[in-house]
Amino acid sequence: MQILLISVLILIVLAIIIYKINNKFGKKEQQIYVGLLSLLFISYIVFESTKEKALPTLFKEQYLKKNNIEILKLSSKLLNNKVLSSNKHFVYEFTYIIKKEEKEYICTANKVDITKIQDEFIIKQYKEKCEIK
Repeated sequence: MQILLISVLILIVLAIIIYKINNKFGKKEQQIYVGLLSLLFISYIVFESTKEKALPTLFKEQYLKKNNIEILKLSSKLLNNKVLSSNKHFVYEFTYIIKKEEKEYICTANKVDITKIQDEFIIKQYKEKCEIK
């Protein structure tokens, strides 16, 4: 987010400098400027969407390792998203479908604590409730 803001500020300063030098915006400069802003906006959206999916994917992988059961479908809800300063501690609620002994189960894991230590995420113990689909 900070990188995006700095990049936009740099582009605005460059636009002001070009305007002061030429006293106008040419069509070519305007197209370049709009193209760069569009590229930054698209890259920010892609970055945010991949970041949003990272922890549910991690939960899915660790569940497979721990229980040797694959999660068929998974939905997640970030519970501590109102705390903006929390970039090292996340609390999720996961709802997922698993197949065990030829039966499908709907399971929920409430208040799953995920802690970030440097570049590694650690999922703490959680309780899951499962019922037959």
